[in-house]
Amino acid sequence: MKESKLKPWKTLSTENLLDSRWLRVDKETCELPTGKVISDFYTIWQPDWVLILAEDAQGRFLMERQYRQGTHSISLEFPAGIIDKGETPLEAAKRELQEECAHGGGAWKFLREFPMNPDRHRGRFFVVSATGVLPSGNTHFDSTENIETLFYSKEQVLAAIRSCEMNHPHQIASFLLYLDMYKR
Repeated sequence: MKESKLKPWKTLSTENLLDSRWLRVDKETCELPTGKVISDFYTIWQPDWVLILAEDAQGRFLMERQYRQGTHSISLEFPAGIIDKGETPLEAAKRELQEECAHGGGAWKFLREFPMNPDRHRGRFFVVSATGVLPSGNTHFDSTENIETLFYSKEQVLAAIRSCEMNHPHQIASFLLYLDMYKR
């Protein structure tokens, strides 16, 4: 890969506008390599989260349907959740799959770390796979969760992506990368 001659921006100052458990917003004054100053560049921080691409012994992917306030709709997604303080992405993935889908066991693998959105977001998301997961115990939803667990074949997931039934771009990209990486 050819080395880039691009230079990073300099952050001259940061003013915190919002700082809550779920979201932080900062207004930054930045100087570009050209000397131009941008006095109102906004950055967003959200907690790091993990996406779980889990397959049962029959090779079916565990999927979830749940309401999402951002789109005011029921969403089809892979299990995912926020990484608690002190947890590794793999530990969070195992906890979330148990809590949301009542599944565990199997063979687990850390796949990748991505920025939430390199343009403005400071949070990250991690992708983990699990194969051969089995039913285990009961679900334990957070107070804001009401989740329906489903099983989809690879072909059904791809059809859900094509029809826009599944529309979360981070999840779609992660699934397609997973299929490509493992020639599935």
